[in-house]
Amino acid sequence: MKTITFPVGYRTNYLKEFLGCLEKQNLEGYTIFCSAENSPECIKILQDSVLPLNILYKKNSIGKSDHSGAINNMFNVLSHAFDAGSTFNVHLEDDLLLAPDAIDLANWYYEKFKDNPTTYTSYGLFGFAPRGEDYTALEEVPFFEGLGWCAFKENWEACYKKAWNDKELAKKYYGNKHGWDWNVQSFFKEYGFKSLRPLINRTQHNGRIGGTCCTVQHHDRHYTKLKWNSTERVIDFNLTGTSKETEEWIK
Repeated sequence: MKTITFPVGYRTNYLKEFLGCLEKQNLEGYTIFCSAENSPECIKILQDSVLPLNILYKKNSIGKSDHSGAINNMFNVLSHAFDAGSTFNVHLEDDLLLAPDAIDLANWYYEKFKDNPTTYTSYGLFGFAPRGEDYTALEEVPFFEGLGWCAFKENWEACYKKAWNDKELAKKYYGNKHGWDWNVQSFFKEYGFKSLRPLINRTQHNGRIGGTCCTVQHHDRHYTKLKWNSTERVIDFNLTGTSKETEEWIK
């Protein structure tokens, strides 16, 4: 079973835009799970959606935006999907915009790597160094980036399930930095895991206001100018090699 997962918080405007993008994707063969915080407005939007959503309701939700709560909500929907039988999952967030071919890239990953799923540990849709004009190009990097990523069941068991709440390993490498993504990245560093990512992003971070950890200033500095595919649809992709960023990391 192939699945799509995403957590749902409290921002109705971003959720509506995200669902609008998701509706336009090639969703054939996917089961969709979302996990909702205690937001009646967002839950109503989910219930009214034309998408075939399996809506989970986060236990003990405090009814307001909270960083640790958001981390738990993500883990809730991910673990539920894999426990339900997912063999390949696309994890998204409710404040993302999606390229027209975001799920097409996920499908390419699935077809190319389903027989060797641990070749990479993250099959990404996003990166912090997008560039160029080649919409087909992918590159290998020795680190993890969130904001849209795919994982096989084997990746979940070997990395994410173990790393999600492992703050100790994160302290070893990153000191006071905290969060599920830093925890996952510490596992990549410790065990030599690798990712694939597109040279032109297939997601864009849309959640500029009201997030649990991203301020307006942080968003404008790190996300607004990132290049992403808002118009093209590609169904075949190519691994172009490693990036200069990767070479610097290895050094």
